[in-house]
Amino acid sequence: MKVCVLLFGVLSQVLGIEIVQKVDEDIFDKTGWITHRCHGTEVGFGYSGTLDLHYQNLKNRYQDCTYVHGNLEITNLDDPKIDYDLSFLSKIRYVSGYVLIGLVTEVERIPLTSLEVVRGNNTYRVRGVEYSLIVALTSRFPDVNVGLKELHMPSLKEVTVGKVLFSQNPALCYVDTIDWDTITAGRNNSINFEELASSQTCDNCSDKCDVDGVRRCWSYDICQEVNSGKCDETCPYRCYGPNADQCCHPTCAVGCTGPTERDCVACKDYYFQDHCTSHCPDRSYPRKQACIPF
Repeated sequence: MKVCVLLFGVLSQVLGIEIVQKVDEDIFDKTGWITHRCHGTEVGFGYSGTLDLHYQNLKNRYQDCTYVHGNLEITNLDDPKIDYDLSFLSKIRYVSGYVLIGLVTEVERIPLTSLEVVRGNNTYRVRGVEYSLIVALTSRFPDVNVGLKELHMPSLKEVTVGKVLFSQNPALCYVDTIDWDTITAGRNNSINFEELASSQTCDNCSDKCDVDGVRRCWSYDICQEVNSGKCDETCPYRCYGPNADQCCHPTCAVGCTGPTERDCVACKDYYFQDHCTSHCPDRSYPRKQACIPF
């Protein structure tokens, strides 16, 4: 077994990276998102053991997982002798911390096809800026055609806290077609495309991915799921219609079907007696994402 490889320490000095932890505010969903909860990691670009053991640990940790409590770090998939199968990521729907994808030079696609929410309770700090979704250093130089080519995240609807960073991904396609404003709820300067953020030689999206005259996709024919309806500017979060009186309740995540805390698609914080709440009321206590009466 190799000695623990601490690439994170080196990259921290180069990129100015720091993990920022916040109070954990997990989600509880009455439709059954949390069918299999697993714990994430916070080692950044580091790993221990061999690259093969690192890959097997990732697979064992996230197999059948739908809810990641903590951070989802997909890194160091760069051994050309390993046949990387990442289908075990396809059931993940919610990440309470950040998502870090980097040093995955032997992987062409990341199949996070069910991921809907990146909560950002923990963020990843790069040069003083806090990010909840980071995709960086994904190609094998000097051949910029080898490396990560596609992120498959068609269900992604919300990055609640923190910004989104793309850097040094010269083979990555389509991320510049995504409507990130709908995902970050229109927060100012929430997307940072740094040097070589993505490839400049990608095919156009399929015409089936047209949204209001713009084609938005994660691969040629994997379209972004976008609600083309716009919220009124007075809505601080999501909405279920275009009018000022059709804003979602502040306790909702992802979206809603009406104006109250009982109409949320999912809860930002806690679920209590058929509605979402920001804290557990008197005569109840928090257990995971639910408030339990006593």
